Amino acid sequence: LHRSAERYDADKDKWEPVSSMRLVRSSHGVVVHNRLLYAVGGFDGRARLSSVECYHPENNQWKDIEPMNEARSGAGVAVLGGCIYAVGGFNGQSQLMSVERYDPKRRIWEYVAPLQKARSGVGVAVVDSMLYALGGYDGNDFLPCVEKYNPETNTWDNDSRMLCERSGHGVGVEKMPNLC
Repeated sequence: LHRSAERYDADKDKWEPVSSMRLVRSSHGVVVHNRLLYAVGGFDGRARLSSVECYHPENNQWKDIEPMNEARSGAGVAVLGGCIYAVGGFNGQSQLMSVERYDPKRRIWEYVAPLQKARSGVGVAVVDSMLYALGGYDGNDFLPCVEKYNPETNTWDNDSRMLCERSGHGVGVEKMPNLC
């Protein structure tokens, strides 16, 4: 459990400390949106968190923003359509199907369609304006299944399955050049 944060300076090839977060947290989601770093939910050693902090690199300060509707750790976090999504997670008693998104312009969290399968430790990625939830843990099993969210229809559909079960994994997306 930490409050500390660091940044990597590529010019110096060195890690440097920045201001500490306001709360101790682990198992939180992290995402960058409009040059700001968001720490979403997590666990403080006693309880799951609904709180969200935003780091401003220009003034080296963390600021609390509106909390999520639901406390969650181990959620997948991504940016889609100018909003920050928190997908699934664990509330201290069970894995979650719920998904909520934060609109920084309106400064509100709102629920969107839930996942088809509850999961924590879920990896998320955005590809072609769709949000993908990959793997995770449902409370009994590690999952190979992938769900795809369409924000225009507010629906999740089953997508392909990974070759093996995964939880607590990272997800990266490489945009291939258009050779046509």
